[in-house]
Amino acid sequence: MMYDVVMTVNGSYSLSYVSRGWGIVSYVRLPTSVMRYIGVMMSVNHIDVAMLYLMVGVFSAVLGSSMSFLFRLQLSFPVLLTSDLYNSMVTMHGLIMVFFAAMPTAIGFFANLLIPYHCNLPDLLFPRMNALSLWLLPLSLLLLLLSMACAGWTLYPPLSTISPNIEYSVFSLHLAGISSLISSCNFLVTMLSTRTLSWYSLTLFCWSILLVSFLLVMSLPVLAVGITMILTDKHLSTCFYDASLGGDPLLYQHLFWFFGHPEVYVVILPVFGLFSSSIQLSSLHRIPGELSLVIAMLSIALIGSVVWAHHMFTSGLDIDTRSYFTAATMIIAVPTGIKVFTWLGSLLLMKRISSRTLSMLQSSFLIAFSVGGTSGIILSNASVDHYMHDTYYVVAHFHLVMALSLIYGIFVGLYYVASYLSLSWSAPITGYCTAFIISSLSVFSIMHYQGYSAMPRRYFMHMDSSSHVLITLCLLVALSSFLMMLLENTFTAMMLRGYVPTSQLTHKDNLRS
Repeated sequence: MMYDVVMTVNGSYSLSYVSRGWGIVSYVRLPTSVMRYIGVMMSVNHIDVAMLYLMVGVFSAVLGSSMSFLFRLQLSFPVLLTSDLYNSMVTMHGLIMVFFAAMPTAIGFFANLLIPYHCNLPDLLFPRMNALSLWLLPLSLLLLLLSMACAGWTLYPPLSTISPNIEYSVFSLHLAGISSLISSCNFLVTMLSTRTLSWYSLTLFCWSILLVSFLLVMSLPVLAVGITMILTDKHLSTCFYDASLGGDPLLYQHLFWFFGHPEVYVVILPVFGLFSSSIQLSSLHRIPGELSLVIAMLSIALIGSVVWAHHMFTSGLDIDTRSYFTAATMIIAVPTGIKVFTWLGSLLLMKRISSRTLSMLQSSFLIAFSVGGTSGIILSNASVDHYMHDTYYVVAHFHLVMALSLIYGIFVGLYYVASYLSLSWSAPITGYCTAFIISSLSVFSIMHYQGYSAMPRRYFMHMDSSSHVLITLCLLVALSSFLMMLLENTFTAMMLRGYVPTSQLTHKDNLRS
């Protein structure tokens, strides 16, 4: 049976199907709006695929943030969830937000949308492979939701080897990894085969996607090997992670974090490229020191691939190993500082403000990323990490970098995409943006204090002598996170629904938005 979308004489769309056996052609008349959506879902055009990536990312972000609100509420009212359900939600939240919210939006949406334009191409080199990488994600997300594993989002053994339904989670991650590998290879081949552009002519965003693709191709096979050995330990009687039979559970931690730490830069490097491009568009000139930004991104990608064991300072590493990973982690502050100061200098050189909301988002990104990076430098000290490890200080640190900085950067990227396509917003959204920034910064500021109070993460209730203080702080975090989630969804909806051609707006309207 073959299907096709056809237009009838009166201009409406129909879904036709041809029977192979009899050659009979039949038509099912559907509304034009329905057929338009079906056409987009069947499309291999890079813009349509990018929009579908955005839909997957937004849906996953709403799902994951809803789970985070529930387990934040559990810490305030300890009888709300069972321990197994709490652990399952923590596991699902981490995996969904990383693999199905952050990556499809930061990489899938923006890279598919912008790379053909930046490389002067009509589409990516392999459009059908691009569509295949997209449609693997919904199936992968479905498998992950079916598993509801409670082993933690890092899937550490022995918890993962005894967790029920862990097989669905592993298969889900394999599908998501295949999707990312297909996309990465497609982006690499598209940019490297472009004859009209030299290396120097590549935009900063293209450089960021180039580095991200290399990082994914390098690190994803290592994760695939690590999680596959979980299944072989559980079903094939191997003992890779079973210490009682001569295995080593720390082997999995090395394999996972060899992928996990570059994954941080996989998510944030596209935001670096979008942020730099938005500054160029707002200031109407190239960023001073653009070559230094490229070298800084190269340095961050390179050094970020060899510092994975700073996540394992409390696992019994010897003093020489801890010293190396402490020093290597601190060195990342050098190229990161170059980027931050270059951005600050470029913003200060701007002679006009094209949009108040854009300026607020750019400033908020710099604040969140600088504070999150500074707290990361504190954690890079092995001695300090022994006190802070697995507390809410760590949660606040990586959420400032991987959540807030990413969200602000994505909103900046939406502004950039709108301006790039000669679109703008028909309604002022500065007030929503201000409230969202305040509520989001409040959530993770409180978490820093919780971490200083040695509040451990992954506990579904606290029963010590200071539990009333911790519960009060958790309630503040839950309220702030609910407000943040509500404002974020409202702000996103207003941005996505408020696109109008820029020619219809005056400069005053543009400034108010």
